[in-house]
Amino acid sequence: MPFQPPSFGERQYWNDRFTSNSNPFEWLEAPDALDPYLVDALRETRDQNPKVLHIGCGTSLLSYHLRAHVKQPEQIHNIDYSEVAIEVGRKREIEIFSAHKNSEEESDVKSTISDEVEGNNTTTTSKGNKDLTKSLSQLTLNETPNMNYMRWSSANLLSHTSLLNACKPSTYSVIVDKSTSDSVACTDDTYVPLPYHVNTTPIASTPVTQSPEPVHPVHILAIHLALVAKPQARWIALSYSAERFPFLDRPLYQSTSPNLMSEIASTLASEGFHDFDYELDDDLDNIPQQMIDNGLPDPSTLWTLAGKYEIEVPQQETKNGGSMTTITHRPQVLHWVYVLERTNVEVFVRG
Repeated sequence: MPFQPPSFGERQYWNDRFTSNSNPFEWLEAPDALDPYLVDALRETRDQNPKVLHIGCGTSLLSYHLRAHVKQPEQIHNIDYSEVAIEVGRKREIEIFSAHKNSEEESDVKSTISDEVEGNNTTTTSKGNKDLTKSLSQLTLNETPNMNYMRWSSANLLSHTSLLNACKPSTYSVIVDKSTSDSVACTDDTYVPLPYHVNTTPIASTPVTQSPEPVHPVHILAIHLALVAKPQARWIALSYSAERFPFLDRPLYQSTSPNLMSEIASTLASEGFHDFDYELDDDLDNIPQQMIDNGLPDPSTLWTLAGKYEIEVPQQETKNGGSMTTITHRPQVLHWVYVLERTNVEVFVRG
């Protein structure tokens, strides 16, 4: 029987995954890998208390690490497709950051954070774990007894109504995406109504038709996130793909990696998925002009690329006869950080 990729587009897949294992899990990089880009984005924003939207939070410790970057925890909004992941995250935050009255309780909280970071299933280096533990521990001890908590919501990013049930339009100054766009890219293309529910011009009462061909979900994701982002908001995305957002400016954007297929295979093999044909969709960036003319927003008018950065994945050690041996002559493997910036183009929702 041919190998079937995981059903990333099915909520049940994620609920089952997080029900069977609710331990912290990190996709691609450590929770603090995006710190330089977060610091820069928050410094550039004009908002006194900028709101941060963490999409596809899963069970990553990044949710709690984000608290170190803002004044108040309620500035952070964690959303995920899985209700199970959201409930796990909400409970874990209370356990880690609950009010404490004496030094003994403070010590317990520090121990809890240390256990969470050091025990999670991740490719994080030991130094990264220690740094993150220290950061979270210091943050906890600085909290006031009557602290507030982050926001947690379950939402389908590919449904504008689901997203708007959780988020208000034009609200967020920073969007954090730690391989969530990768997961969305693995879901099926879908036919959409034209004119689309979300558009760059007020939508009059016109007959609605179905798109002549399906639309790649990354385009839909970009349109929906533009709806909840403020102008000049930053969308910081960590990805295993060197071409995750092909709708962006091609001369600035285009970059190829000769080892990309090997990287993807290695990444998913760590998840237990093998022998899968990883072919990039060459038509991903081709939205027919006719569809745009008939009411599908062009994502390239909503987002521009502010920067694209490489993160080299460190070589891992493997056991060889009971001893640890560093892999030699391994091709360079890269992860990529994209910093997208929201334009001033307004979007409207069809009633």
